[in-house]
Amino acid sequence: DKVVGASLLTFSTVVFVYYTLWAIVMPFVDESYFLHDYFPRREYAIRIPCVLLVFGLTVILTFLSMVMIKSKKK
Repeated sequence: DKVVGASLLTFSTVVFVYYTLWAIVMPFVDESYFLHDYFPRREYAIRIPCVLLVFGLTVILTFLSMVMIKSKKK
C-alpha cells in the first residue's frame, strides 16, 4: 500500500508541476526559448482539462444514474 501511495503521490506531483509550468510560467517565457519544445501549444492547457472534466463527470453521473435505477427497481 505504501508503494502504491508513494507512486501515486509522485505521479500527481509531477503532473501538477508540469501543468503549472505549462499554463502559468511558460506564457511569460520567450517563444524561442528551448523549454517551449517540451510543452504542447497553450490552447491545449485549457482543452485537455475540460475534456477530462467532461469525461469524468459523464462517468460519475452515469454510475450514479445506474445505481439509482437499480435501487428503484428493488
